[in-house]
Amino acid sequence: MDEIRWDNLTRLLEQVFIEKEVSRKALSGKVGVRNSTLSYLLGSLKEFGMVKIKNVSYGRGRPNQMISLNPEYGNVMGIKIGRESLSATVFDFSLSEVESIVIPFDGTDNLEEDIIQEIQKLILNHRPLTLGFAVSGTIDLKEKEVFSSPILNLREFKLQEMLKTRGLDFLLFNDVDALHVGQMVESGVFDRTSLTVTFGIGIGASFFDGEDILTSGDGKSIFELGHMAYDPDGEPCYCGRRGCLETVASEYSLIAERPSIKMFVENFGNYREEIKKIRSAAKAGKNKGVYKPVLKKLGRAISNISLLLRPSLVWIGGEGLVSNWIFEEIKAEILAQIPEEWGYLPEVKKIKSVQGWQRGAAFLALRHFIRNKLKE
Repeated sequence: MDEIRWDNLTRLLEQVFIEKEVSRKALSGKVGVRNSTLSYLLGSLKEFGMVKIKNVSYGRGRPNQMISLNPEYGNVMGIKIGRESLSATVFDFSLSEVESIVIPFDGTDNLEEDIIQEIQKLILNHRPLTLGFAVSGTIDLKEKEVFSSPILNLREFKLQEMLKTRGLDFLLFNDVDALHVGQMVESGVFDRTSLTVTFGIGIGASFFDGEDILTSGDGKSIFELGHMAYDPDGEPCYCGRRGCLETVASEYSLIAERPSIKMFVENFGNYREEIKKIRSAAKAGKNKGVYKPVLKKLGRAISNISLLLRPSLVWIGGEGLVSNWIFEEIKAEILAQIPEEWGYLPEVKKIKSVQGWQRGAAFLALRHFIRNKLKE
């Protein structure tokens, strides 16, 4: 019974997060529960002060009730840990943005120390109820650790001890999974199968099967699109394989005089300014000839995955998507590579939000926090 209750509560919260303010009648229909069950669920949330319920009269008859989350209940924080910076967004309890903070990293030599130090400062300054982290690489969801992130030079990186001493629970996610959920929350699309792919220093992907984000049976994040072999005779990748998609279709491929991808990843600080110049030129549309072969390879890889999984919606995002023409090139190649004979053609959309990673991580962490709170 508890599992049914938590499942109903999760769907209720998703609707309130999406709608911001929703009528009791509409909420009952969207969650698919009776009025008595809805009263029970709302009562649990109201008892903790998590929701606001106000009566709205439209004339004769019983007034309708409008449900919204109580923004004053507390703050939740979504944090994206990337190669170039730590980006944190503070949200109130209704997931409205309160403040956004970007902390640049100079390198990865002392990255573990830097991450912990910066997180401690953020906690002291903002006192969040809970935190959600989005990190590139393979994430162990059960152990709440970065199992392996070559891009960040992190392995078996744990945050439990530092956060436990502060009495804070948290969740850790692969960055593309978090971005995918953030886009679902922002767009309100929870009823379609969807694929999210990111283009940047690396290439990431995430798949939603209509019920959950795809993960492995051992609890680790699973979708290593960037490390699927594109050219079996290609160059060695930093991951240990050869000819990975990242070696031919990431921003690494745009560098004029490229080192090995292993050297590039290990010494990214030396190439940071060059990547900035490449992105700046792309914004002005000056280097399309350099980009097009790279984007063509990425588009073909996405079409392959789309034919395998058949998502009805494909979202394209990432830090390398600095201009709309880049998105249009990828989209055109995806659609060109799925012939009409397949009887399938996904809708392809651009992720425009710059807070998607943080919003997704914060949403998942907040949902987890509420479920645990109601168990007490």
